[in-house]
Amino acid sequence: QSASPKAACGNYDIRKGCTKNFDPVCGTDSVLYGNECLLCVQNMERHTDVRIKNRGMCQEPSPRSSSA
Repeated sequence: QSASPKAACGNYDIRKGCTKNFDPVCGTDSVLYGNECLLCVQNMERHTDVRIKNRGMCQEPSPRSSSA
């Protein structure tokens, strides 16, 4: 289990806003962000330090499906 990487917020001009390209990342808060920039914006606005749990959709194990 490697440490969750920080989003590369230096790559974005957050004050200009984020592009609309859908390149989903799953945050360590288990929230799906449309792209890495949007995660950076949330961290800045909420003064949080959400990192990238994984790229792509959040892989949340569903308790319902395990009892199939």
